Amino acid sequence: MHLAIGIILLITFFAFIYYAMRGGNMLLGLFAMALIWSALGAIGGAINWSTFNATIIQGGPEGFGPTAVNILFGSWFGRILIQTGIARTIIRKAVELGGDKPSLTTVLLCVVVSLIFTSSYGAGAVVAIGVIVFPIMLSLGVNKTLATGSFVMAVSAGLYFNSALLNQAAGTMAAADKTTYVFQNSTWYTFAGIAMAISLVAIILLVMLSSRKSGKVQAWEAPQVDTSADQKNVSLVACLAPLIPVILLITFTAIWPVGFSSILAIIIAVAWALFFTKNLKSWGKTGEIIEKTFLDGTTDVGLVLAFLLFMQMFAKAAGACKDLLTPIVEPILPSNLFLLFLIVGILGFLALFRGPMTIWGAGTATFAILAGTGLYPLAVLFPLFYVASTAVNTSVCPTQSWVSWAIGYNSVSIRDHLMKVLPYALPTCLVLELVAWAFFGR
Repeated sequence: MHLAIGIILLITFFAFIYYAMRGGNMLLGLFAMALIWSALGAIGGAINWSTFNATIIQGGPEGFGPTAVNILFGSWFGRILIQTGIARTIIRKAVELGGDKPSLTTVLLCVVVSLIFTSSYGAGAVVAIGVIVFPIMLSLGVNKTLATGSFVMAVSAGLYFNSALLNQAAGTMAAADKTTYVFQNSTWYTFAGIAMAISLVAIILLVMLSSRKSGKVQAWEAPQVDTSADQKNVSLVACLAPLIPVILLITFTAIWPVGFSSILAIIIAVAWALFFTKNLKSWGKTGEIIEKTFLDGTTDVGLVLAFLLFMQMFAKAAGACKDLLTPIVEPILPSNLFLLFLIVGILGFLALFRGPMTIWGAGTATFAILAGTGLYPLAVLFPLFYVASTAVNTSVCPTQSWVSWAIGYNSVSIRDHLMKVLPYALPTCLVLELVAWAFFGR
């Protein structure tokens, strides 16, 4: 009986992968999977009414509360950087430094975008930065497919440090309380620095090789800079704001056992941004800015949070069914961790289209199955899935909200986009999985 239920669970798992990769509505799909696996788990004796009612339907979304708060604060900070003019100023400085060299300017813009998203979060922030960056790239004569690919890969490169996404990943894996230590120690930040550097190298190769193949680009004349009051550059000290949360988290994690909370780091960075952009002079004005940016930031991630809350229901149902799946899956899983990371790195393309290698899609079930076997500690599974999800899914996948927006904004076909970026994104995923094994799997 248990064996038959386990097989049916796997069949529905593969059906869900197919559904996700065909572009099905993930919010409804996850809810349906939560119901289906709960029903199958009940037949197999793994789930009762109390588990379904209190743990899966109620407890799943409620348990995601702390993670949702981190996401909201990250998105708010992204809006602060845009509202105060800090993001625009940093981008302008990169353009000035690059001068009339299109490839150099594009690379510098990508580095700036990566630094911004080490702490900022949310599709709204990505769009707001994109509408500044893309016109500059295109005016440089950069091919629109290259501009799209390099920009979205640059966003992803900074996410290895991003506390909002790290907490979101931990919550998605339904183990936020157990995986916190995985990304709040000096080892993780060392790995994150290497991961970001490797990702930027991939972007540089993409830009340089693509520019060489396309021949000489057209000459660029700097666009006219709006000198109105709200468009003036802010001070260079204010431009340090995006780095404040990362610096605080890394520094205090290394020297203080208690560490530094991500929300406190963001609040300090917000205060820094407002102070050095002279937005703390009036209590009323400060309140208006905070209210507006928090509202915009919340709107930016509203649908993301809905998706993640329903994902928690499925994650809880999958966790409850683990005893039905383990006898089937465990014998075919590798016990060698190097082999595990290598396989996931090679199969990184399965993180595309919400496939089984991304925790932002069908990979939720993959994670639950692997975690349920007890073969791999969460300290291994967290980087294993985070790398594939970040290097491929959030980086280049058309189902990712900001990637989809960038493709549409620049009128690039999905085929052209994937043909341009996958030769760089997939090897990056493989390399980073092996680096992750060196840090967490040995």
